Amino acid sequence: MQRLSGKKFAIHIQGCRTNQYEGEAIAAALEAEGAVRGEGSPDIVVIVTCTITAVADRKCRKLIRRARRENPRAVIAACGCYAQRVSEAERELLDIDIVLGNRLKHRLPQLIEERLNGSAPLIEVDQSIERENIWDALTLDRPRLHTRAFLKVQDGCNHYCSYCIVPSVRGRPVSRPLAEAVDEARRITDAGCPEIVLTGVHLGLYEELPRLVRLIGALPKIRRLRFGSIEPFAVNGELLAALADCPAFCEHLHMPLQSGDDGVLAAMRRGYGAADFAKTAQRARDVLGDGLHISTDLMVGFPSEDGEAFRHSLDFVREQGFGKVHVFPYSPREGTPAAAMKRVGEAEMRPRVNEALSLAAELHQKFCSNWIGRECGVLTEESDGTAVKGLTRNYIRITAASAAGINEEITAIPAKYAEEGLITEGIFQNIQFSSDVSVI
Repeated sequence: MQRLSGKKFAIHIQGCRTNQYEGEAIAAALEAEGAVRGEGSPDIVVIVTCTITAVADRKCRKLIRRARRENPRAVIAACGCYAQRVSEAERELLDIDIVLGNRLKHRLPQLIEERLNGSAPLIEVDQSIERENIWDALTLDRPRLHTRAFLKVQDGCNHYCSYCIVPSVRGRPVSRPLAEAVDEARRITDAGCPEIVLTGVHLGLYEELPRLVRLIGALPKIRRLRFGSIEPFAVNGELLAALADCPAFCEHLHMPLQSGDDGVLAAMRRGYGAADFAKTAQRARDVLGDGLHISTDLMVGFPSEDGEAFRHSLDFVREQGFGKVHVFPYSPREGTPAAAMKRVGEAEMRPRVNEALSLAAELHQKFCSNWIGRECGVLTEESDGTAVKGLTRNYIRITAASAAGINEEITAIPAKYAEEGLITEGIFQNIQFSSDVSVI
């Protein structure tokens, strides 16, 4: 018997691609137990939480309060990273029915059933998560998106960057069994989803990543394979060889830099210097081609970053020619070494963030503009019958006039740059590939 038959649920997912995967897997597990997904007057509200910054914490608290205010009789369940570290006093203040930490999300349907049947509020958080390497048994065979599916293959981190709370809330590194990951990738592509994005808290720590790339790349129905994000130290010769041998792998790597100043990188405990990063990026371009899009993260205002270090960082980012730069201000996380360091004042922080954002916009336009007037293969993600939106293999968003539907590849010739990406002029109906399997 399905334990949640007839119950309606809503789910709100905060944070990273790994959270996106876990949230959709939780939704699939609830549906397998008979629950129906829908926003109107739900019996259950699930919030997959994030705690990467203080802003993320505030967003989670706001979501929880709103869920309780709008659904006073619903079971409110908070799971994930913020839930892993929320205090008992805060749980009571927020009136959360179920608090479920990491590595335990597969238990959510059972806990919801217990709470619906009248149990007291339930709290399950593994406080030994940093000492154990347990894999959370979540699966997702039929992704909600038509064109792209996240596939979680790794969890946890033991690198302990001085600013980062993730190791304490996500636990020790653990890799999903290879055969299990490949089997799920096969089911996803067989269901009609042509693109898979491999995700993890620290994807580069996956024990057999080159082999995983080769096996998933060999699946008969996969068209595109991407990484969500990968640390620069993991981009070695063996991995690059596997990527070069994989026709499905898309020419895009997101490698977090955080800072381009050696002193700041050392204080961050990143384990590399700016020259090391540059060498890795150049090696990747040499192997994967000049069209490779390298995007990155840039943290502004880390405690040891003075004006000179900030200039070093921006100069390095400009020299590297990143296509997309995600800029964010440093956010102290209680319990991390950096939280005890002297902070950069707001009067200095805000102008630096604005300058970094301006550089990021400049670099994005410069990179995208390299493809104006050139043929680009676009996998369509949105279509209204007259125009489509989609991504190139190297992660440039294209808007084109076309009668193509979703999940089709067209050839487009971009004519101009827009803030979101590139826009074509004229009609494009040269469909190179149309899926021969049903769309979910």
